Amino acid sequence: MNKFSEGIADGRIGLLGNPSDIYGGRCISFTFDKTASVTVSDSENWEITNEWEGTERQLEYNGKNDLVKAILRKLSVQHPLKIEYQSEIPIGVGLAGSSAIIIATIKALNRHFKMGMDLSDIAELALHTEVDELRITAGFQDRYTISHGGLLYMDFKGKEYMRKTDPPATLKIYSPLKIPCFLAIGKSKKSSSTIHNPLREKFLSGDNSVKKSMDEIACTADKGLFYLLRENWSDLGKVMNANHNLRRQIGAFFPPDEEIINYALSLGALGAKSAGSGGAVLVLSEDLKVKERMSERYECFVPRMTRK
Repeated sequence: MNKFSEGIADGRIGLLGNPSDIYGGRCISFTFDKTASVTVSDSENWEITNEWEGTERQLEYNGKNDLVKAILRKLSVQHPLKIEYQSEIPIGVGLAGSSAIIIATIKALNRHFKMGMDLSDIAELALHTEVDELRITAGFQDRYTISHGGLLYMDFKGKEYMRKTDPPATLKIYSPLKIPCFLAIGKSKKSSSTIHNPLREKFLSGDNSVKKSMDEIACTADKGLFYLLRENWSDLGKVMNANHNLRRQIGAFFPPDEEIINYALSLGALGAKSAGSGGAVLVLSEDLKVKERMSERYECFVPRMTRK
């Protein structure tokens, strides 16, 4: 019987501090109940399959199954495998669906080959795979949140240059909370690189204003954690709004999100901000009518916080 291994990873919602994780900042994020799953088994020939891109039998990049190919190439896997994967996480709306597929693949390979990676090792490998193999401008927030699972406060101090020799991030993992929030998803999709590349280029060219702005955004995670743990939703909403306003000032946001955010606030939401790089907006509201009204214009659903 062929050896069989499975990896599972949930989607991620950025609550506060993003995108300062790309610049040594701090973030609060949590995983939610939409999942990517990967199964790996021994095979005589390569076979990579999913329900929307079909089956491939080679590892060259061609726009199909490249997320799985990237980690196989990064690890220089030589042994042919049959890999099947699926995901219910919306792609292209800032919920880390691509990273979830990569991390689920790493978890499956880690078990299959008994590689001994811990959860932070997996997060670091996922980040460097996306940066090195796929040329994606990305930060550590998604990878650490998805790999560890749950509600996390993360400090990425000293990791702004993403060196492979940097120590792991500092984490605090909290018990799941029932936050009165929902996601509103717009119709526009994008690649996260279109949001992050211009600022990253400015930072790497020596523009100190980028780091200064990101340090301000990082402070929203510190302020918000105080209100979050006390379930002070009104003040948490104010900090969420501050996070969005700071992103808007430096252009680190997805313009179509602005319409969703403004509409949510006009209906009485306590706070609203992009859940990631853009496309999905996290709305904080104790008034159920806000979601009802938002649902008339956008796809909305209530995410359930998970913990692995």
